[in-house]
Amino acid sequence: MINNNNDQLIEVKSLRKFFPVKKGFFSRIHGYVKAVDDISFKISRKSTIGLVGESGCGKTTAGRTILRLLEPTSGEVMFENKPVFNLKGKELKSIRKEMQIIFQDPFSSLNPRMTIGSIISEGLLIHKTADRRTRIDKAKELLKIVGLSPDYYNRYPHEFSGGQRQRIGIARAIALNPKFIVCDEPVSALDVSVQAQIINLLKELQSEFAISYLFISHDLSVVRYMSDYVFIMYLGRIVEHGLCEEIFHNPLHPYTQALISAIPIPDPKTKRNRIILSGDVPSPVNPPPGCYFSPRCPKAIGECFKNYPPLEEKTKGHFCACLRVPVVSIDKKGLNDEKN
Repeated sequence: MINNNNDQLIEVKSLRKFFPVKKGFFSRIHGYVKAVDDISFKISRKSTIGLVGESGCGKTTAGRTILRLLEPTSGEVMFENKPVFNLKGKELKSIRKEMQIIFQDPFSSLNPRMTIGSIISEGLLIHKTADRRTRIDKAKELLKIVGLSPDYYNRYPHEFSGGQRQRIGIARAIALNPKFIVCDEPVSALDVSVQAQIINLLKELQSEFAISYLFISHDLSVVRYMSDYVFIMYLGRIVEHGLCEEIFHNPLHPYTQALISAIPIPDPKTKRNRIILSGDVPSPVNPPPGCYFSPRCPKAIGECFKNYPPLEEKTKGHFCACLRVPVVSIDKKGLNDEKN
């Protein structure tokens, strides 16, 4: 994933985000929703990290906490060796130019009272990087880049379709030439044909502007097309990660196997052996003892219900948190030997 330190753009270290659960007249804290619970990863320049999991697993919270749209409970995020959570004032404002987000809902993410031109150029105004004439020209140029007409500059969001609104959101995100963008399920609210257009646009922009993406989604087909490296989340924790094709060709964790078995195959004659998980996702307020996935896991044994498994390198570059998956080493001759 990372070749050397010069290629590294972002490092997330032991990130946690807990939300307090308050009850009673005095709103006393009775527990915490562990939305993100001790996750770590690195993102290299011009690469895409896919963050995958069911709804409610903490993907969006992780992305927003990295950008400090939500304040973390603990942990650290380094952007070009700068500690994001320690920055204040002008330093924080300066680094925000380099880190942007594309929101999931193209309808609610745009201010209905602002024109398209004002929405796209708002970042330029806030950071005082251009005068009024330059901001207008830049906004019209960005509209062309994302496949819209510059004549739309003075129109309002309600005049556009979902796909067009998402293009406007993308134009806003790239207006300040960021190095890193969190794509928070950017195509989940769109029609399939429009999804393909937006995904291809994101690919083109990455190539043209050398952007790194954290691509959050529960659509594994889209993640496979977009990502270089994939992280699988379950109940706030990373349960598996590795190179994209390695994850899809050789999923190790039972949860990952179940997710991949649910991917539709565009051939009615081809059948896939579906893995149907029983039960519901446990509460993040009161997760089960041991492995969080154990109540739904078809392979769980007694030990799984007692101890949470460590996230180990099971094969070269492929990490998994599962007691049922053996650790395999690769010797110099390329032979696989199972570790005791």
